Order: sequence, then structure tokens, then C-alpha cells
Amino acid sequence: MSAPDSPGGEAQARIELVSGGDPAALSRIVSDSLARLVGGADSALVVTEVDEQDYLPADGSLAVSPVIDAAQTPPMLSDYRVVVARHLGMFPAAELGPLVDYLAAPLETTRLLLVWEKGASQTQNRPVPAALTKAVEAAGGVVHRAEIGRGRAADAWLAEQLAGAPVTLDRAATALLAGHLGEDRSRVWAVLDTLEGAYGPGARLDTDAVAPFLGARGTVPPWELTDAIGKGDIGGSLACLQRLCGPEAMHPMQIMAILRNHFDRMLHLDGSGARDEAAAAEVLRSAGLLRKSGSTYVARVALTAARRLGSERIRRAVAFLAAADLDLRGRTALEPEVTLEVLVARLSQLHRR
Repeated sequence: MSAPDSPGGEAQARIELVSGGDPAALSRIVSDSLARLVGGADSALVVTEVDEQDYLPADGSLAVSPVIDAAQTPPMLSDYRVVVARHLGMFPAAELGPLVDYLAAPLETTRLLLVWEKGASQTQNRPVPAALTKAVEAAGGVVHRAEIGRGRAADAWLAEQLAGAPVTLDRAATALLAGHLGEDRSRVWAVLDTLEGAYGPGARLDTDAVAPFLGARGTVPPWELTDAIGKGDIGGSLACLQRLCGPEAMHPMQIMAILRNHFDRMLHLDGSGARDEAAAAEVLRSAGLLRKSGSTYVARVALTAARRLGSERIRRAVAFLAAADLDLRGRTALEPEVTLEVLVARLSQLHRR
């Protein structure tokens, strides 16, 4: 199967498969893939989209045939046709045989975008069948994963986006952007688009050029808050709390649950006799504070913290948490953010003695 030419003259795939659990990343990759497949054509003329409603005929059965029918239809008023198949995650692997068969001999005049996402009627997405992935690759197509990940994987993902960006950030500007985005790494696209619009493609930018376009600070992983508390870093703890409480971030009761679980683990390990990570994990699993398949690293952190804090201060921490919980439920007229700030400062202070 021949591939369409990109503006630069290199060949590009006619078939693209996009899957993954991050909605923002999925939306962006689908948008980029569609732009590539449409190329210089008028999207109103060449694009046909099929979705969940098309897969459910009047008899209530589930059929992938609308995708096949659209893909096998020759173009009109254009040289090619772009078919976008949404919500393919509705289909069990066994129902995708006709699509896999089509990919073995796809129509030359069709460019196909397959989007593996759940339908409105689903609570969870199905995993992408290996047969579909292999069929796309065998047809000369490309497969995209819309996953940002966490920790080092998320850092690597961010570095990849910056490496392919239309503007270049120096090392200090890159560090500034990464720290500002925090867990909200998918916002990097909006920032890069804004920087390109402001400075033009190919611009090399430092912190002074980037800082005005960063917007609101993103949230942080919950463990950054508990780590800062464990270090007795009141200022750092409050900074983490502010980012967790930011717009579109966590509800105050969610933050309370994080803190309560953190200190509940210490409370259960204090006096338990657990001497090592494995024994601590067993205690926490028995108490329902660690999943059976959960990493024992959490148990090691909790055991170390419990030994450092000691019985008396653990009890005081639990008392602070109980009082704050009542305050959040209406015992006082304080704003929830103020209640949490007081709590976090008190918990941090306990670790400084």
C-alpha cells in the first residue's frame, strides 16, 4: 500500500491507530493524526466519521461493518477518503475479525484513523486486541499510545514532547516548565502552541521568555505532600497543599483521605512488632491499608516514618486529623483550605521535634 506524501515529501502512513487512557493525550493525538491524514484536502469533503451510534443498529446487535463499509467506499470529489472510526473499545476482540480482514488488503484511496476508546455505555475500556495492532502495523500503519505515565515515565514523555516542539527551550526554561506543570503534563501542548504563536517556529527561548505564558501552576503527586510533611518542611508542605487544592484539582476530603491513610499506616505499624518491610506490608494488608498486590515500598516508608515519629507524636497526629475532619464537615466556619493549611502545618511541626 502506497503512503501519502507529507508536506516535506516523505511518505506517511495511511492508517493510524490511537489508544490509551489519558483523555487529554488521546484527544491531542487524534487531532494530530486526523490533520496528517487529511493533509491539504478540505476536511468537509473527505472526512467520514463513524462512532458508537453507528455500531448499534435497531436490533441492538453490535457490528463493526459500518467501519468496513465506509473504508471500502471510493471517494467523491477528491482523490482520497478519510474514515475516522471512534469508540472501537466497545468491541470484544472476537467481533473485530472483519476489520482485521480489511486491513490485510485496504482500499488504496482510503486513509483510516482507528480510535480505541470506550463508548458512552461503558465504564471501562477494553485492552486493544493484539491482532488489531499487528494488522495495522502489517498494513504499514502506525500505532500511537495516549499514555503520559507517572514518575520517570512521565518525565520521559514530557522530554519527548519538548524534543519535537516547534520552539526550543533551554535547560533552565525546561526545568521551569516541568516544575510548573507538575502532574498536569498534558498542558504542555497548550503552552508550546502559545509559545510558537508568540515567538514563531524555531525560536530558542529562556526562562524570561517562557515564564509569562505558563498560566496556573499544575498539581503535584500526593506523595510530594506527605514527603514534605515527613521532612518537617512547613513551607514546602503548604506549597504542595496549595497546588493540590488548585483549580480542577482535589476536593478537600480527598486530601484528608490521603493524610489519614498516611498516618493510619504509621498507627497500625506502631507497636506491631514489624521489623522489616515484608512484615510491615503484611500488617498493612491485614488492616486493609495496602493492596494485596501493592508495592511493599509503601510499607517501608510507613515503617521508617513510624519509628522516626514515635508513639506519642503519632497519637497527636491522629488527634489533629480527627479534629480537622470535623472542621471540614461543618464544626467551624473556617474555609476548607484554611483548615487543611492549619492541619498540614501542625503535622509538619510534629516531624521537626
